[in-house]
Amino acid sequence: MDPETMQPLLQSLAEATESISADILAVEGGMPIVSWGSAAAAGVGGAGISAMRDAIRELTALVVQQAGDGTVESSAIPGYQLLGTALTHHDFRGSVCLVRAGTREWSEEDRRLLGMAGSLCAAVMETSEMPSQHGRLDALVSYVASELMAVTATDLAETTYRVLGELGRYFEADTCLLRHNDPSLKASVLVDEWPRRENVPDPDPLGVVPWDTDDPIFAMIKDLRDPFILRPGDGQQDYQDRVEAGSGIPQVSMATVPLIQGETTRGVLGLIHFGDRIWTRAEVRALRAIASLLVQLDARVAAEESLHHHAYHDELTGLWNRRAFVEDLNEVLAADPRAPLAVLFADMDRLKTVNDVLGHTVGDHFIQGVAQRLRDSVRPNDVVARLAGDEFVIVLHDIASTSAAERAARRILDRVAVPLEVGGHAISRSASIGVVVNGDMPSTVDELLGNADVALLEAKERGGDSVVVFNDDLRSKILVRADLELRLRSAISNNEMRLYFQPEFDLRDGRMTGVEALVRWQHPERGLLAAEAFISVIEEINLSAELGRWVLEEACRQLAAWKRTSPVPPPLVRVNISAGELISADFVGFVATLLGRYGLAPAELGIEITESTVMRDIDDVQATLNGLRGLGVTLAIDDFGTGYSSLAQLKQLPVDILKIDRSFVSALAESSGDRAIVAAIVRLAEAFNLTTVAEGVEDPAAVTTLLDLGCYRAQGFFMSKPLPAQVVLEQARNPGVPLRMV
Repeated sequence: MDPETMQPLLQSLAEATESISADILAVEGGMPIVSWGSAAAAGVGGAGISAMRDAIRELTALVVQQAGDGTVESSAIPGYQLLGTALTHHDFRGSVCLVRAGTREWSEEDRRLLGMAGSLCAAVMETSEMPSQHGRLDALVSYVASELMAVTATDLAETTYRVLGELGRYFEADTCLLRHNDPSLKASVLVDEWPRRENVPDPDPLGVVPWDTDDPIFAMIKDLRDPFILRPGDGQQDYQDRVEAGSGIPQVSMATVPLIQGETTRGVLGLIHFGDRIWTRAEVRALRAIASLLVQLDARVAAEESLHHHAYHDELTGLWNRRAFVEDLNEVLAADPRAPLAVLFADMDRLKTVNDVLGHTVGDHFIQGVAQRLRDSVRPNDVVARLAGDEFVIVLHDIASTSAAERAARRILDRVAVPLEVGGHAISRSASIGVVVNGDMPSTVDELLGNADVALLEAKERGGDSVVVFNDDLRSKILVRADLELRLRSAISNNEMRLYFQPEFDLRDGRMTGVEALVRWQHPERGLLAAEAFISVIEEINLSAELGRWVLEEACRQLAAWKRTSPVPPPLVRVNISAGELISADFVGFVATLLGRYGLAPAELGIEITESTVMRDIDDVQATLNGLRGLGVTLAIDDFGTGYSSLAQLKQLPVDILKIDRSFVSALAESSGDRAIVAAIVRLAEAFNLTTVAEGVEDPAAVTTLLDLGCYRAQGFFMSKPLPAQVVLEQARNPGVPLRMV
């Protein structure tokens, strides 16, 4: 084993894996036989050197013991990582071992490189025994191995051509070629040749040659397992004719070796001499050694390409993923910040129903069909990527106007809406698309995607099946939302939250029967904001629980204050509780603490939950409601009639009140349908011995209708708007007249 021959290979290996040293050593040896780099040069000394050498010898013994399965093993000592693979040839048994400073673990790519290096070293050792009139064959193989060590898919073509050139020059051949077998084409495909022909006919008879050709040489390539030698006069005139047609050379000699991976012949590596030539056994053996290196390179590059594909493509649809989309658009904008393009953010409407009803397998196939339709709806240079779930993003290049982008988006919307046949089902789903056009002001990828997302949300809010283009109004909406998010994080601690209270009345005599606590925000610049202006942001930034507990405690504190200062305080205060608060840890205990802290009777506190909240988490909610009922707290279902609860579910819930949703009350006098719904809810409540409260009463006609239907409690702007705490007592002190008479 010649150190000078091996060192370039070890150097390439060490540099590719960021190692401080690469060694070849025998299993029972002491010092390395061949090495590159030095632990001492990296600052290791004294006992550290001894510990490292012991660790390398132990790792060598381990990998040699497991040499049969070609495994790569790792170990570590303080401050260093070791990686080794077995190296065996004839009587030699040892290892190739790497040492890297630090604690970073070896990657799969590091392991593949070391495994390949072990095979390359064995090939070099094999060729070192071969005599050649051209010089040392082991030096040639070592050179080729070094060239191939750090090759990636990006520079594979250039390196392959360079290696073919070195082989051709070394063996004094006129041509060196590499061919791959392509099962999809059922043909032998010319990968590259050195030197490249100046005049290549079209079609090229040497380019893609089917396996079922009449030429027996190319027919043989598909399953070639051993080297094949051809000389003029061997009776292979079809092949000689093909070569002459492709190159103009009438007679050639050829040495060909197969590229074998397992049971498969991946292709051939060949040397060609114009005219007659004798190929020596040593030359053929060297060519086989290099062919084995190319097979390993092919496997490593294929693995790299597979990893790259998975890293940049969505597994379900094969489209680009977020990473690929972002990197590609970043490159486009870096080259031209004002590139004429549009970004479309698309989301399927109500896809969850497909998954719930037909199953996720059908849902996945539907997504695949949608992905193909999106790809078919745009030009080849446009980009379609899947971000997650049913979210897709599209980049339309060379789009300079908003109107052009909107027209393209509407065409895509129409295409997607056409029913798809999936698993025997015709599935039709509309989509929503948000559009942003790269304008005069340079934008980043995050800005474009964020603005398209805002436009998409606006399309969703409009009911879906629509296209919304990002504009100045939506930009203002973003700025407002950003301001809300920033200030909301400190609004509670800065005492900026306020409670207003909307009275609830008995419609028969005008008496106040309770108040509902409604949160307001005293914004430092925008004044008093209703909950609708900021509650969605509260939910998005996960402040619902904190704000909910503040509202609950402030409502209890205020009722206690009213009781101390007024002989006729409101009978009870109701607080609307979110699903997250209701099932949070020890919510019942928190309520009990507040009742005790502020001296309230349980019946003076009402907890309201929406019907949709109950239906979404009915088991967890019921457990909490049972705990609250045990305290004696009044329980109400808010927005009743909108959550699709069943009678069986309603019967299980320990509630006292059904609050009829305002959507059924606002046009009660004019809508026979709303009257029928309200009448049904009242009868249902009576059957379960529950009280009904109507929300959103806006006019006296609604009061009259509610009384006629048997609903005697209500709240709404007709009776009273939400009031600050100091004004509520005036309502409580002045019982009204029957509201039918107003």
